[in-house]
Amino acid sequence: MEATITHITPSFEIKDDRFDVNQIADSHLMIEVGHDRFRFAIFSSVHNVVMWLEDYHVFSLLNHNQLLSTVKRIYQGHHFLAANYWKTIRLTVNSNHFTLIPDEYYQADEVVKYLNFAAGKNLTEYEQIFEFKQSHFGIINIFSVEKELINWLKEMYPAKKITPVPVISTLIEGIVKDRTNHGLHLYFEENYVSLVYFQDEKLHFCNRFQYRTAPDMVYHVMFIMNELGLETDMPVIFYGEVTSFSEGYILLSKTLKNIEFAKNPTKVKLSQYFEEIPEHRYYTLFSSYYLY
Repeated sequence: MEATITHITPSFEIKDDRFDVNQIADSHLMIEVGHDRFRFAIFSSVHNVVMWLEDYHVFSLLNHNQLLSTVKRIYQGHHFLAANYWKTIRLTVNSNHFTLIPDEYYQADEVVKYLNFAAGKNLTEYEQIFEFKQSHFGIINIFSVEKELINWLKEMYPAKKITPVPVISTLIEGIVKDRTNHGLHLYFEENYVSLVYFQDEKLHFCNRFQYRTAPDMVYHVMFIMNELGLETDMPVIFYGEVTSFSEGYILLSKTLKNIEFAKNPTKVKLSQYFEEIPEHRYYTLFSSYYLY
């Protein structure tokens, strides 16, 4: 039975009072959605800054469309999110299943096999496969998204082209644009950690691991670092749902000697209202602006 959600409010928000609905046609809507979160930001071409941020937490997933049910309720209670005259709309999705295929090995008619192999099981009827080309490295990210969610968002914005981009690809694109594509980068979600490693400014390793406890996460990180021959004193940049007070950070900091938290994307300006924002947390959301 689906949970009943009567009212949904953001768990975190920043609002520049200079923004109003009359500026929507001159604003870019950046949406990021995953298994446990829905968030969006607004970049105003009038002021040339990010002016608005709302972040929602999806507390329970009782069935495959719980996320969609929550997103619908967010839209129903929002006074401008459903407007269909945004300048552009960028949709970033956090897919549980993805794989990176070099161009020279990619075959369009094999995408289902690629993803089934990466997932370790056959995709369900609720998933739809998409592709995103990481042109800097000559690879294609093949990923799946909840079909009903994508179809609903396309119906919400019929005048706009809605093309999902995986969060991990947005992270990589942001890192490249910011010219920090060297060393190890860790992206944290609730119960997931993604490791991205660059060698000689080229993508050398990328994978995502699920874990139940913080010690499990630390095991994954240290195992991969050992396999890649990485030293514990190398710079490691953290992104996403992690703080200096979290158990995962405390455990990792006992071994990793040079942890840094990511800064905001260098070429995306933020309103002065964002001065106190935890910059690493919304790096992927803001980096989606690079993809316009």
